[in-house]
Amino acid sequence: MRLNNRTNLYLAGGILVFAAFVCVFTVCFADESQAEKPGGNNKCYVCHPDLKTEELTTNHLDMDVTCDECHGLSTEHMHDEMLMTKPDLLFGRAEVNKMCSNPSCHKPGGERSVYGRQDHRNPVAVEDFLEKWRGRMRPNGRAVSRDSICTDCHGTHNITKPINPSEDEQAAEWIAAFNGRDLAGWQPSGNASWTVKRGRIIARPGANGKGGVLWTKAEYEDYLLAVTFQATWPIHAGIWLRGAGSEQGPRIEIFEKPKAIAFTGSVCVPGKGLALVNLRKDLVDREGWNTLSVKVEGDRIQVWLNGKEIGVVWVSGPAKGKIGLYIEGQSAELHVREVQIQQLTKAE
Repeated sequence: MRLNNRTNLYLAGGILVFAAFVCVFTVCFADESQAEKPGGNNKCYVCHPDLKTEELTTNHLDMDVTCDECHGLSTEHMHDEMLMTKPDLLFGRAEVNKMCSNPSCHKPGGERSVYGRQDHRNPVAVEDFLEKWRGRMRPNGRAVSRDSICTDCHGTHNITKPINPSEDEQAAEWIAAFNGRDLAGWQPSGNASWTVKRGRIIARPGANGKGGVLWTKAEYEDYLLAVTFQATWPIHAGIWLRGAGSEQGPRIEIFEKPKAIAFTGSVCVPGKGLALVNLRKDLVDREGWNTLSVKVEGDRIQVWLNGKEIGVVWVSGPAKGKIGLYIEGQSAELHVREVQIQQLTKAE
């Protein structure tokens, strides 16, 4: 009787040990099966399915370079179902070439710090490509110039349409308002001079610093706008958003006003002053190219500078009008390389 009790005790203990082993094995296996395998872009494809076939993404993935390599782990962005949190790392237009020139990716030759046309495997083919596309818009919606950045020519690495568009919905297209060759489609007014050289619009104030505006001949209602510019500082220039005769609508400023503590990307309303103030001086690249991006939707104006959001402001004014490049002041020059417009449909 005592032997049977001991045997039963051993048997029960063995069963418990086995059960515990099974539980641990099951939990570990479950954790492993649910954990994301290293490498790949599967977590990004959940919300961005277009990246599965996008050229820039697929070419890098073939070399085991995933989205995380450039944009960071972006855990908060990945778990934000409201789509309000940005990835850990984003790059404005002025930062793209420098980012791509990482020695472990696209190492520049010689003592240069930025990967250039001469660093490509076939520089002759690159020159032929530029000769063919200069001043024209690529399928990715970007105009090509001698100073184009990597993403002008390679891929369509922009999310400019809804993540899950319906089958009947057609994505809007970016239109190049500046063709890179001349001022076709534009009309100057005022005293400033406007010329085109080397694929750029070059603006200079008139005598005694008198200003002027270069207006689009076309009028726009709701739209996305991206203007890539370079300036000599100090400067007072800007972008009029809806010019309609005597009503000019708001203007995005390209300037520095130390006394007012306002910098490029601020929004000015004629007769009222600044309605939106950019307090960050460091967002502008004084030596290189910058991109001002604007979303105009009804009275709502949203502004970004080099990929960083300045803010949102509601401004009453014309519901439709022309877009204008503006300059005034002494001894300043504004160079504009690209003006891209995407018209928005009215929300029902």
